[in-house]
Amino acid sequence: MNGRTLMLVIAVAAWLPCRAAETTPPDASKTQGAVTVRPGAAAPLFSAARLDGDTLSLSSLRGHVVLLDFWAVNCPPCRIEMPALEDIHRRYSDRGLKVVGITEMDPTPEEARRLVSETGVTYPILLDPGARIAALYGLEAHPTTFVIDALGKVRFVNSGYLKGEEKEIEQAVKDALAAGGTKK
Repeated sequence: MNGRTLMLVIAVAAWLPCRAAETTPPDASKTQGAVTVRPGAAAPLFSAARLDGDTLSLSSLRGHVVLLDFWAVNCPPCRIEMPALEDIHRRYSDRGLKVVGITEMDPTPEEARRLVSETGVTYPILLDPGARIAALYGLEAHPTTFVIDALGKVRFVNSGYLKGEEKEIEQAVKDALAAGGTKK
């Protein structure tokens, strides 16, 4: 096996845990691509336990722009994206942005806390046992990031993550904040 083949095998092995193939979208017959919920659609409402023990519902964030990030502990691109999302969180939270992370693939709370600590994330983290919320959104890959406007409409979806895509996510946040209707 030459070096190039070995690198390809390593890349695929690192990518596979990021797939959420065990989740089924609510209506798989209407799914085109990696995500069922597309820009322009109403964001599906949910409530879930936070990693810190409290509960958070998406409806409680109405009036704010929400950056919703689905991630998994064993997902290398998730580990790279999370500090970039933390930077966006710090830059725009005073303008009404709420960033919420959602753990997928059923990590233990300890595993999730360890990754949150390693990545320096300070925004709320929700637990999604059994991928219930992921199924509402028709998720098929990790990470997947949604920007939801103050009225609850999905404005932007980014499935997967490559370095540099945080600029597109940040622009979507800025656009949603500029659209108005945001509480501070």
